Amino acid sequence: MKLVKILTATSILALSSLSASAYNTVKCDSDPVFSANSCNQCFVDSTARWEGSTIGFLKDDWINSSKYDKLMYKEEQEMPKMINLAPSTVSWEQKPTKAGFWEYTPELAKIYDKENEGYVLKKGQKVTWIKSKKWFYYKLTKNKAPENKNIGLLVYSIASRNILENGTINPNSSTHKECVLFKSGKKVEQAKAIPAKKQTKAPAKKLPKTGPEHYILFLLLSMILGFGVMKLRRKA
Repeated sequence: MKLVKILTATSILALSSLSASAYNTVKCDSDPVFSANSCNQCFVDSTARWEGSTIGFLKDDWINSSKYDKLMYKEEQEMPKMINLAPSTVSWEQKPTKAGFWEYTPELAKIYDKENEGYVLKKGQKVTWIKSKKWFYYKLTKNKAPENKNIGLLVYSIASRNILENGTINPNSSTHKECVLFKSGKKVEQAKAIPAKKQTKAPAKKLPKTGPEHYILFLLLSMILGFGVMKLRRKA
């Protein structure tokens, strides 16, 4: 079971490693799709997406850049969603299932305020408030859209209320929408490395085989040479 999870995680990382990189911040008037979805903060994914692409390990930061502390109630939150911008040519699916795709983070739990029965983010602070669960991801199961066409918009909505200086909570909540735009593209095929040619070694020279006849010849030569030496010594 552990091996299956490791292999699954590896495949997701291989396909979505670029999605983990920082998105490009753009002006919300740079594309009509942002205003059409009431986006307050806008980004464009740095990677064009092809059929089979996966996007996982998602998370969102709640940043309080106002002059008031902010109060959030879970009951008022809408889970992040992927909007299909080209339904006739594109299909997005949540894997392995839509149910339980998103979860609140331990960091958010730390700022729970019992008195206000909600989560209080002090001015000037930020917290990662939501993330996709492990092994959960979006998959582009179909993409017949032309290159550079808008195919998906991931929207994070955060509803919160201002806590005024006298401690009064604003009865009206405001919603901040962060939007990430995804565009269609083609998979870049990596060139296959050409294996280096193996160097062939020259065959080692084989010594002639020796048999019984060679030993007999060797003994005869030794006797002849020995006899010659003795004869020379006698003459001397």
